[in-house]
Amino acid sequence: MKKTIVFLIIVAVLTGCGEKKVDSSSDESFKKSIENVKGSLSDDKKKEFEEAVQAIMFSEMGNIFQAAVNPEGMQRNIKDKLDGKTADEIISEGNRILVERKKKEREQTINEIEETKNKVVELEEKRAKTEQDKENLKHFKVIRSRFYYNESSFIKEPVIELTVKNDTNHPVSRAYFYGVLATPGRAVPWVADSFNYSISGGLEPGEEATWKLAPNMFGEWGKAPKGRNDMVLTVTVTRIDGADDKPIFDSEFSKWDKEKLEDLLKRLEELKKNLTKLQ
Repeated sequence: MKKTIVFLIIVAVLTGCGEKKVDSSSDESFKKSIENVKGSLSDDKKKEFEEAVQAIMFSEMGNIFQAAVNPEGMQRNIKDKLDGKTADEIISEGNRILVERKKKEREQTINEIEETKNKVVELEEKRAKTEQDKENLKHFKVIRSRFYYNESSFIKEPVIELTVKNDTNHPVSRAYFYGVLATPGRAVPWVADSFNYSISGGLEPGEEATWKLAPNMFGEWGKAPKGRNDMVLTVTVTRIDGADDKPIFDSEFSKWDKEKLEDLLKRLEELKKNLTKLQ
């Protein structure tokens, strides 16, 4: 019987009429007194009473773990909350619980709004920095770039040849690039891929260097057609690292960052709407 008390409460709330106070001295008296209290009310008051009883029940059922471990104790607590109370007292207690719950929801929503705002600010600052870094990276110049296959080897291996000049104020230990290999007049490039190069000894401010890089012949660059002399390689510098191997300038605001920022902005709008409802 004890294990079905929550169900009995719901049933009791929906039926019956009679006395004005709840009596929880036994399961039978509890059920009948709930029916009697509810039955003495007007239709409007009945709805308030039902909502109040549900609020009291759910306030005790909030700790799911405790309810699962000790359901009898939870049921006893519900009965004690209602015992000896009139309809007005139960409605008053239910309203108090609902007001407190609304207050907590409002506080939680405000906290989540602040946390979301902070995350949005961080990503917007990162996006702004990448735009500034794009300008700064123009001082690490790609003077010449070309792509070809090494004909001297037994297997034709792809080669990316770059001449760069460091016109920044920083020594550079590694440079990152985005290369597009295309034929003028063709809409789709042969290759569009990222690559990077660790600079032995670094590249000091004002220095110029020519590198012959060997990308993975089984990767994207190895898929470029052989035997064509009309392919043009365009290279953009996307990041440079300093002597401490940490980024100096980084222009990458990733697709993941963009999607995360969009999701956060949507979530922020939802939270603001929820907060308006909780005012």
